[in-house]
Amino acid sequence: MARRVNSKAKGNRFERVVCKSFQNWSGYEFSRTPASGGLRWKKADNISSDVICSDPKHSKKFPFSIEVKNYQDIKFEHILLGLKSCKIISFWEQATKDAKRAGKIPILIMRYNSMPKGEAFFIVEAGEIDSFLMENCSELSRMEIKTPKVHLAVYMFKEIQRLVTYSDVFKYARKLNK
Repeated sequence: MARRVNSKAKGNRFERVVCKSFQNWSGYEFSRTPASGGLRWKKADNISSDVICSDPKHSKKFPFSIEVKNYQDIKFEHILLGLKSCKIISFWEQATKDAKRAGKIPILIMRYNSMPKGEAFFIVEAGEIDSFLMENCSELSRMEIKTPKVHLAVYMFKEIQRLVTYSDVFKYARKLNK
């Protein structure tokens, strides 16, 4: 009999992994948002997403809203089939909604249960950040998802961290957010 998994605990663990990954990549401190992105303080719309930059020197300048999902089974073909149960689309909609409210650029970090340890998908909207990544690192593997509803670029998070410097991505994103 399979052991039952507490999905909330699993999600919390993965958010901590993503915080550590962003810390190692950027050199700045990252934290889980209390209540896993559900925290809202009166007019503090800049607190969004599941993971935030909590470094006092960098947090106000951080241009991204990071949504984190660790799901049992993610199937990209569900997007093409137009299934209403497709979690990827609902995850992306949540990421973009939170990012828009905070005036930031959405990033979705997503993984499913049987992925190699420490690996995840790094998903951005096809457009400026995606173009920047492709122009600055031709070695990146990329999958594009284009439907009438979404146009996304999917990368491997470890590959992004290994091949692209955080400071270059940060500087480019800051220009976009002005």
